Amino acid sequence: MAAVQGQMKCKLYPSAFSGEVVFQVTTTVGKDYEGVAPKHYVQPTAAPTEGGTDGCVKVRVLSNGGNEARVYVPDGQILTVSADKVHAS
Repeated sequence: MAAVQGQMKCKLYPSAFSGEVVFQVTTTVGKDYEGVAPKHYVQPTAAPTEGGTDGCVKVRVLSNGGNEARVYVPDGQILTVSADKVHAS
């Protein structure tokens, strides 16, 4: 299966830099992952709050089957997350 563009549900937080956002997602092993993405990679485009805003970050979906999805996130990491957090765009 070729990688396809998708979106992953996550929490969004402000970053120290104006052009990016911090995203947080829980992986299938139960650990929270925090990464950084350019603002144009996230929805909603409204400014995230210190307490976290529900949103989505653009990802490349490497595989999505069963209960797990493997995604390539904007900061270059490959994560395995619950499949219900990911949808193709």
